[in-house]
Amino acid sequence: MSLADHTRSIIALSWSRMLGLEDEALLGEGSHHEVVTSDGSSATFLQLFDHTVLSAPTEVLRQARRLAPGELAEERRLLEICHRHAVGTRSLGAARLLYAEEPPALDAAQRGAVSFDPRHVGAALAASPADDVLASGIAEAPWTAALVDEDTGTVLGAAGRELWAGMLGHLGVLTVPQQRRGGVGLHLAVVAAEEAFTEGLIPQWRARTESLGSLRIAAALGFSPAGAQITVVFD
Repeated sequence: MSLADHTRSIIALSWSRMLGLEDEALLGEGSHHEVVTSDGSSATFLQLFDHTVLSAPTEVLRQARRLAPGELAEERRLLEICHRHAVGTRSLGAARLLYAEEPPALDAAQRGAVSFDPRHVGAALAASPADDVLASGIAEAPWTAALVDEDTGTVLGAAGRELWAGMLGHLGVLTVPQQRRGGVGLHLAVVAAEEAFTEGLIPQWRARTESLGSLRIAAALGFSPAGAQITVVFD
């Protein structure tokens, strides 16, 4: 499913403003842009529709000019040129960016009650691996919710939403390890997406390319792919 032109324009405008580009930079025909990072702590390659952007320290940008933008989309190639800039480099992984235009349907058969109690959200975070908590972004999200088993009171998982550029609702979902493969993540994603639509935002889903579960959730909710992102940090 392809995104409507109006939706594409809002997504492009949001990313342009987040990256410090001109508002029209990521509209129209394909283009490549360079952005010098302010703190030099990371390098990010973004592919959005037909456009590409490399945000990185000046030396990394200089090295990257030897490569075609298509080569930078390969995680190993970006790591390679970043390693020349700093020995201590690591990738946060390659991810796909997906967006929704219509509110998803909620499966009424899913057992669980949505709770906005911070204590329930905190319980889901405490019961999950630290790496999963960090990747979800829920701990820092201003909007959060949890799913609680109505029979036992057990917290099944949590969801969070961050506001990006005032127009995108970046969603994060976390399922407690013991509750996985039961539809908890999908249920929470539906709730988070619906809330984003209520606030007039375009829901954004970022799925690691190797995370089949996350990609399946995006497909089930009707999210459409719009690009990809790779981030490398300098330790």
